[in-house]
Amino acid sequence: MISLTYAETALFRIIAGMQVEGRKILVAGNRTGALPLELAKRGADVKAHMFDFHHYRTVRDRFNAAGVTPNERLFCTPNVPEGPFDMAFFQTTPQSMSAELVLDQLQDVYAQLAEGAALYAAFEGDGDDAFGTVRKVFAKAGPVVIPPPEGMNKAEEREFKRFLKHVAAFRCVKKGEAARVRNFSCEWEASVPGGDAMRFTSLPGCFAHRRADAGGLALAEIAAREAAQMDALRLVDMGCGCGLVGILAAAYARKANVPVERLRFIDSHARAIAAARMNVQGLFDEAEFMLSDDGTPRGETGGFNMFVGNPPYYSEYKIAETFIETAYRALDKGGVCLSVVKRATALKALQEKYFGKAEIIPRRGYEVLKSVR
Repeated sequence: MISLTYAETALFRIIAGMQVEGRKILVAGNRTGALPLELAKRGADVKAHMFDFHHYRTVRDRFNAAGVTPNERLFCTPNVPEGPFDMAFFQTTPQSMSAELVLDQLQDVYAQLAEGAALYAAFEGDGDDAFGTVRKVFAKAGPVVIPPPEGMNKAEEREFKRFLKHVAAFRCVKKGEAARVRNFSCEWEASVPGGDAMRFTSLPGCFAHRRADAGGLALAEIAAREAAQMDALRLVDMGCGCGLVGILAAAYARKANVPVERLRFIDSHARAIAAARMNVQGLFDEAEFMLSDDGTPRGETGGFNMFVGNPPYYSEYKIAETFIETAYRALDKGGVCLSVVKRATALKALQEKYFGKAEIIPRRGYEVLKSVR
């Protein structure tokens, strides 16, 4: 059973009576794949876009389980696939996308719609705010009625009324140029003590967009110090974002005359990998980029002597454990694992589970954990 958000449920209600067979349709903002799968089953030429590789794998698996070929239908890319599209659907919740990323993606969708084509957008949260958002891109936009299910009893009617309080839907039509086109990328400088100031570009969707994250800087400072003591540097930066930690550490190592032999940047978000590529360009020819929510390839072991990671701590540390388990697989014997957290208790226990020991290094109000393979 697929658990749908209010926004996705609203779009399902909207497409119930639509003729979609043969139409070229874009679905953006989806995480479950339920809507594009339904459209594909009904004969639409559908393309579904996701930013995060975890969502991409979920949707791909759902298509395969339903016997619908996912090839050339699913995209995990920094931008939506090229159109023109006859129709588009977009859904979001306040927790799933930042305001900048919503606007940036709406602009992207607008550019790929055919002239006169409609976008159906469903938002959870304040309907007036959502309408103001779509009007920043689509000059021709208005609310759309979400059709109720047929044959409802009184209890179901009450439930549907409660549902309508959580979601707002709009029909937006492409007519000429977008109302306003803005560039949401951002540039800023960062450095480690004794290192050169370096300029970074971040994109909406990247972790810590528009700034250098304090935890990331704490990690970069310790990583730079460790890297400068090595004979050569072979570093993997997991959850790399725009590449801040790995780039600062590698640049400092190079300044200390330590050869940078290998760099690998890993993130599950397509926008993060795109930003890291921008920031590495012209600096390190040996850099590798991997879009993954599961670290380095499972069959690959060793090859690196430093791992850096600033893992998220939700999902009961399951994602953090993926980081540490990846570090253990990726590092050669004697390699250094560095992670960062505000308070080390839970992550320290996790890191010790794999490495046996974890030293706490205080920095910038954070705690960097160092383990040796």
